[in-house]
Amino acid sequence: MELPKNITQIGESNPYCKIYVEDYVTSYIKQQNQYAGDKTMAVGLYGERKEEDGITYLFFYGACRLHFLQKECRHLSQAVLQEAEKQRKKYFPEYAFLGYSILDGEMVEGFHVCQQDVCRYIEGYARFYVKNDRMLALMLEERQEEAKPEEFNQEKYNVVKKRQEERRSQADRKIGLFAGRAEKRDAGPQEKREGTVPEISLRNMRLAAAAVFGLLCVVGLSTMLDGEKIGELQTAAGRFFDELSQQQLPDGDVKEVVNNSVQVGTIVTEDKLTNAILKENAEAGAASGAPDSEAGTTPEPTPEPTPQPTPQPTPEPTPQPTPEPTPQPTPEPTPQPTPEPTPQPVSYTVQRGDTLIGICIRKYGSDARVAEVCSLNHIQNPDNIQEGQRILLPQP
Repeated sequence: MELPKNITQIGESNPYCKIYVEDYVTSYIKQQNQYAGDKTMAVGLYGERKEEDGITYLFFYGACRLHFLQKECRHLSQAVLQEAEKQRKKYFPEYAFLGYSILDGEMVEGFHVCQQDVCRYIEGYARFYVKNDRMLALMLEERQEEAKPEEFNQEKYNVVKKRQEERRSQADRKIGLFAGRAEKRDAGPQEKREGTVPEISLRNMRLAAAAVFGLLCVVGLSTMLDGEKIGELQTAAGRFFDELSQQQLPDGDVKEVVNNSVQVGTIVTEDKLTNAILKENAEAGAASGAPDSEAGTTPEPTPEPTPQPTPQPTPEPTPQPTPEPTPQPTPEPTPQPTPEPTPQPVSYTVQRGDTLIGICIRKYGSDARVAEVCSLNHIQNPDNIQEGQRILLPQP
């Protein structure tokens, strides 16, 4: 077996398993090792296995990233083996899967060799140089994928763009609406005074409300006052309503609506003409001495005085006879109850073997009065009584 001649030894070689790694494979491992600084990565190794004089020779001609392998293990899972086989068929169909290498950002000093479904770590290897088109094609393909610009779906982009335009148009409409409201709110007094028909209706409603309020006040006062002031109140109310009916809006405020447009002067002109004719007739009647009825004016009726009620004499009260006081019966004295005599305690001589509890049980049937016996005889300890001692026992 001919071994590569132009080699570079990395670490000490194993006497039973010698590993030779092609230069493109080591370059690929170094490139992937740069991305493994913050996470663990794994690379599958592909090549040829040979045996001679009891020594195993492994030649690595290819390497590819394994996504399902992230830590060192002696037995590879089915998912890892399937991924390694898929990568082999795609990039290195003429080689076999020989092992893997765990990348953690540090220098690679050995590889995990798989043999008979068992993986063991072999330290030390030799790097050699040979033409390797398979590995070169893989490295160029991955480099192009990294440099390839990001693609996007044009249809989704159009949908998003259309949605943004709709939102922008809605925002513009809202801004225009707010601006119109602000201009209307900031309108000058002349524009507001010219107004429309609802403003005139509002003024008429206010006048009607004032008239109703005055009428209610008159009715309320008429119910509260006596008959003397009713006539005066009626006269004042009549004058108030006459003035209110004769009061007109200013010429600038009286308007006539024709075809949804406001015209000024038509009603005012007719009212002024009628007032002028009535005034002229009144003056002509006063000059000729004609009665008021012929002059066109009606005199106001003079309210008749209300007759005052004649006061009636108040009858004098009749004196009532004073009733004589009724004699009260003298209460009989209540007999006082005769106090019952207090029972005197009985003297008792303590016998041998007596206790206060036993004496109370014999005397009263229970030991409930032991404390009373101790208080009556000034005994501090109920268990300390002497034979022959005389004590007093209260009556049951």
